[in-house]
Amino acid sequence: MQYSHSRLSTFNQCPFKYKLKYVDNIDPIIKDTVETFLGSIVHQTLEHLYQQLLKDHQNNLDELLSFFYHKWDEQWNDEILIVKKNYSMHHYQSLGKKYISDYYQQYKPFNTSKTLAVEKRIIFSLDEEKNYQMKGYIDRLSESKPGYYEIHDYKTTTRLPSQKQIEKDKQLAIYALGIKHKYLDVKDITLVWHFLKFNKEMRLNPSDKQLSKLSSELISSIDSIENIKKYPRNPSMLCHWCSYKPICPQYSHLYQIREQRQNRYHKRTGKQLVDQYVSLKKQTNQQKLDVYIELDQLKKDLIDYAKREHLDVIYGSRSKIRIIKKKESSNAFKGEQKDLILIEHF
Repeated sequence: MQYSHSRLSTFNQCPFKYKLKYVDNIDPIIKDTVETFLGSIVHQTLEHLYQQLLKDHQNNLDELLSFFYHKWDEQWNDEILIVKKNYSMHHYQSLGKKYISDYYQQYKPFNTSKTLAVEKRIIFSLDEEKNYQMKGYIDRLSESKPGYYEIHDYKTTTRLPSQKQIEKDKQLAIYALGIKHKYLDVKDITLVWHFLKFNKEMRLNPSDKQLSKLSSELISSIDSIENIKKYPRNPSMLCHWCSYKPICPQYSHLYQIREQRQNRYHKRTGKQLVDQYVSLKKQTNQQKLDVYIELDQLKKDLIDYAKREHLDVIYGSRSKIRIIKKKESSNAFKGEQKDLILIEHF
């Protein structure tokens, strides 16, 4: 089996997502977020720029932007998810225009290194027995002088990493391992990240020792995946952009996939329970006994719902409720756990 940086990072992010994608072979439910779509169109545009340069033709900026807009219009569809609702599709399109324009102005006439390939596919083994196979695609491979290779990668992320974070990034280092296997004349490899939002590049020259260590780590990671029995969910902020969110038990009730499972007492869905609980909570200052009774029952129903659906978080219309466990501190129940409810507003 061939592994990739994407495959390994998916497992590290969330084993359950890995299972859905690579074990169950389920196609993504959300085909694209606007961020991934933006990144794809920008990559296609810069790939086109360097493909034309390989043919001894340099696009001017207007031609390049025309290509960008054509690809955007050609591939855009209304199913693309915009997580940040205060931004429109045109906002992201204007970002793409800026990224390409800034890059073009900074690097023209594009002759600081010789481009060897764009979207370069590499496949290589981490061991002599060829039991551990890796594959990947390099955005652009260039050579500054004979034997001095550069691996370029374009990033449309909105955060600029620190140098320490760059040093921990494994993707381009994996590609460096592949280049060392493919070319015998390698004297040095430079990893180049282009952070387009900031019009800034960051560079790193991994040593042979560092690459050897990475190779061992990759083998260990693959062994861990091959031997895993269960694939637990790993909720995090990244869930908001997950293409499998509609079928993940952690969030599926948001999409009403399982909303028909009624609550045993109130016969309400998780969303309805959250909305009513938050509404009643605001009324507790009125000191009405019936409100407290209703709140107590809703709390029990929310906890039961969370247990039945295997959820840590239940979403309402404008709020979410997180179920947390806390150990009792009183002598009578010391050591036992009780469920608490924490309200968080969007």
